[in-house]
Amino acid sequence: MKIRLGGNSLAVRVHRGTESAVLLIHGNSSCKEIFRHQEAYLTRRGHTVIIPDLPGHGSSSDAVAPTSTYSFPGYAAALKGVMERLGISSFHVIGWSLGGHIGIEMWSGMSAVRSLLISGTPPIQLSPAGVADGFLSSPVMDLAGKRDFTPQDVTAYGSAMLGTPLDRRSRFAAMIARTDGRARYWMVRNGLAGRGRDEIASVARCGKPLAIVQGRRDVFVRIEHVRKLTYRHLWLHRPILMDAGHAAHWERPDAFNSWMGRFLKYVD
Repeated sequence: MKIRLGGNSLAVRVHRGTESAVLLIHGNSSCKEIFRHQEAYLTRRGHTVIIPDLPGHGSSSDAVAPTSTYSFPGYAAALKGVMERLGISSFHVIGWSLGGHIGIEMWSGMSAVRSLLISGTPPIQLSPAGVADGFLSSPVMDLAGKRDFTPQDVTAYGSAMLGTPLDRRSRFAAMIARTDGRARYWMVRNGLAGRGRDEIASVARCGKPLAIVQGRRDVFVRIEHVRKLTYRHLWLHRPILMDAGHAAHWERPDAFNSWMGRFLKYVD
């Protein structure tokens, strides 16, 4: 379905169920289909499942106000509007990569969000030093904020995200190429400028449940940074480290879904 909010048109997959509602938020230059395995798992369990394409991504329109929308608070506001339009006043959030940063913004600032599970998302202070603390420096990491992608950039970034060589004929390749380059540019620029919550302070102070299910072979994330932070309510008192890369939920869906299901049972 399409939901229009403030001049933007957002593509959203919605499954209505009898169990708790779960919002899944995809990563930078990705799309809602990256959660295909989680969508099937959660709907089988009877959850209400909401999976949007972020503004500037997938089948959603490009943002009419890119400098503000393409930021953690901007994305969070758009998704808040989606949930209000759907009449869902209480929900859990599953956020992958960029989606986890948006998730922290929502979890720490919205009473409607009951819990948060993040993957591929190091909580950071929004500053150049904070980014250096949480992320590994590499040429492929530099692509995260690059405005215009070449075909080679599409392949390199997609392969790093998925942990396997990207099929250039796949929908994921098409969706990376389709992504509004301003979304990458302004998301990184806004983050470096501190536009959003201090995520380290958020995870230290927010009393709502948080789970971290993280691939130990993630080429973007400094695992030691994630492990050393102070958390107020971290499920199982530790990050769950899986034998996977950046997209643990895609690379090893059965194992990821098992952890996700256990967490949702805990918070419900």
